[in-house]
Amino acid sequence: MKCPIALIALALAGSVVNAGPIAARQLGSIECNLARFRIVSALGSARSSINNIEDETIKTAATAGLEEANSGISQIAKAILTGQAPPQESRDVVAAGLSAMDAALSSVNSTDVNIAKSRSSLLRATAAGQDVVTNC
Repeated sequence: MKCPIALIALALAGSVVNAGPIAARQLGSIECNLARFRIVSALGSARSSINNIEDETIKTAATAGLEEANSGISQIAKAILTGQAPPQESRDVVAAGLSAMDAALSSVNSTDVNIAKSRSSLLRATAAGQDVVTNC
């Protein structure tokens, strides 16, 4: 999780330090970058909650979805840092990961507070992802 955060932070810092045109580097607007930061942050919160889920089956499935989403985010960050447009395929990977997390976390009625926290983080990540699509 630290790698995508570092890549996004580097991309944000680069937009301040580098004098080149922002649009040419695919770094986006402030709204875009805030949405990118929010999705990474929400997924970090989800990881903390998922790691504490008691049911191993749910934990494993939710973790797999989280890893898939993070993989797509890493691909997007690498594209941004190399001046390329984020590939649609990478956005699809993020969406598939979020969907897999949702399926895992919604698959059971549970009193485990960590499932509820994970769902809340997932909702924030999904909303941020929609903002990325809108603003970037």
